[in-house]
Amino acid sequence: MFFGFRQIRFVIGIILLFAAGLKSYQLATVPLPLPVHGSFFTPLLEWLNNRYLLILVVEGEILFALFLFAGICRQWTWFISLFCFSTVSVMKGLSGESSCGCFGVVTVNPWITTTFDLIIVILLAIFRERFTFAFNLSKRDVQKLIVLLTILIILSVPALFAILSLKQVHAILGTEITASDGKKKIVLEPETWKNKEFPLIERFIQPADGERLKQGTWTMILIHSDCPQCRKLISDMEDQNSSNIALIEVPSSSTEDLPKTSFPIFKLDENNEWFVITPCIIVTTDGICVSVTENP
Repeated sequence: MFFGFRQIRFVIGIILLFAAGLKSYQLATVPLPLPVHGSFFTPLLEWLNNRYLLILVVEGEILFALFLFAGICRQWTWFISLFCFSTVSVMKGLSGESSCGCFGVVTVNPWITTTFDLIIVILLAIFRERFTFAFNLSKRDVQKLIVLLTILIILSVPALFAILSLKQVHAILGTEITASDGKKKIVLEPETWKNKEFPLIERFIQPADGERLKQGTWTMILIHSDCPQCRKLISDMEDQNSSNIALIEVPSSSTEDLPKTSFPIFKLDENNEWFVITPCIIVTTDGICVSVTENP
C-alpha cells in the first residue's frame, strides 16, 4: 500500500524544503524581480509576486514537506501534491519569464521546471491509491502533528525575522566633487543602484512630497527639460495611459519648460550641479531599485 508514493513523497519533500530555503534567502536579501509586462498572466503573476504572500508560500512548503516526511494523511498529501506543481511555471513560461522563481535567486528556465513537474505528476498518477475524502487522524498522527508544528515554529521564527528585517542598502549617488565655492558637482551613476534603496528622494527640493514613492511599484524617469528624447518619452507614456510614473527633473541651464503632463514631477535641489544621461528609467518596489534603463 502506497509503496510507490512512500518513496516519492520523500523526493517531493526534499524539493519543497530546498525551494523554501532558496526563496527565504531571496526574501531576506534582495527585492523581488518584477514580472514581465504585456502578458495575459501579468496581473496574476504580479499578485503572486507579493512579498507577504510568498512568505506564506514558504511556510506552507515547509509544513507540507514535514507532513510528507512524517507520513501523516498520506492520501491527502498525495492528492495535494498533484496541485503543487506546474501551474505557476507554465504561466511564467508563456509570459516569457527567464526564471520560474521556484528557487529564489537561482535562475531556472520555467520550461525546465514544467518538464520536471510533469514527470512528478506522472509518477504520482502511477503510484497512487484509491482516494477517499475521509480525514481520520490516529493518536500517533496527532502526536506527530504536534511535533511537526513545534518544528515549524522553531524553523520559522528565525527565518521570518531575517525576511522581515531586510536591510535596504542605500545607494551611492555617484561621483561628487566639491568646488571652491562649496557647490557640489554630482555625476549620477544609476547603473550602480540596482537592488539598493533609491537615493534621490532626500535630494528633492521638497523631500516630504517624495515619501509616497517609497511605497508600491513606481517607474521613475530622470529627465532634462530641454531633452527631446525625454519629451517624446513623456508623450508616449501619456498616450499609453501608464500609471505609477514619476518624473524627476534634473536642473539645467535651460529655460525651456517641461510639456504638460498628468504625471507627478519632482525636482532635484538646485544647490548642486547634476550630471546624468537622460532619459533614465528606474523601476522601484517599496523604495528599492529593481531595474535601471539608461537612454532607452
